[in-house]
Amino acid sequence: MTSNLPYEKKETFFPCNGEKCHGILYLPSGIKKAPALVMGMGFGMVKEVHADDYAPYFAQKGIAVFVFDYRRFGRSEGMPRQALYPMDQVSDYRCAISFMKTIEKVDPNRICVWGTSFSGGHVLTLLAFPEPGLKCGISQVPNVYSYRTALEYFGSLEPVLMLYSQNSKDCCEGRPSYIPIVSKDGIAALMTKEAYEYYTSIASKYETFENKITLDSLTHILAYNPGDYSHLIKKPLLMIIASKDQTTPPKIAKEVADRIKSEVTIKEYNVGHFEIYKQPLLNEIAIYESAWLLERL
Repeated sequence: MTSNLPYEKKETFFPCNGEKCHGILYLPSGIKKAPALVMGMGFGMVKEVHADDYAPYFAQKGIAVFVFDYRRFGRSEGMPRQALYPMDQVSDYRCAISFMKTIEKVDPNRICVWGTSFSGGHVLTLLAFPEPGLKCGISQVPNVYSYRTALEYFGSLEPVLMLYSQNSKDCCEGRPSYIPIVSKDGIAALMTKEAYEYYTSIASKYETFENKITLDSLTHILAYNPGDYSHLIKKPLLMIIASKDQTTPPKIAKEVADRIKSEVTIKEYNVGHFEIYKQPLLNEIAIYESAWLLERL
């Protein structure tokens, strides 16, 4: 197989739990039944921010890639807008996998899932309860225990629960209140300096990105702890860890990796959470992930 295959890129909508979600498909040329990679982005993120950073590396190696927006985010349908419900996002991954299986040039029995940061946890959930044809997963700087991360931020869950309770009536009546994903001053969903710098300098350049989530998302997020499923994972997993990560504590991710009984490859870099998205390191990581994928697909 050539190391630099041409590929076709096209945008499309696909059916997703009664809504239409939007994705970008990268199909390598000259391969009748290509292995496939389904990619979802991180906390409140839209696909355009990093689709072209990663997908071309994989497509040029002969892997069909589908990068999608979750319901309620980006160019996908769904209300209320900016509601981040983790298990809904996992369900959206499943619909994206189902869609990929309908593509004539895709091998439905050789599919991998890729997630980063918050969606890195989704990869663990999907591998613990795998779809037919799902063979492996790549999890970058993953959120594996939301409540433990919140405790790292605040020392207690009370600030988050109090924040939600002040607006719970509006949420229940369909009038959602919002909290910033990042903020220079005041409470935000992500409180680290590295998160603020990343979202304001990178993500905010994209018109489909909105710097907010619904307040009722917070309780859904706190209750989402994919590390609990580690003992169920029986598929190969590649975990990218940033040892200086302030946003998803690396020690917690390593604890989870140690509990997984299947093949786990850990690749650690001595950087912060968002530095893995910067060149030249992003290039190095994508090349490593491509080689890992080809060995398992």
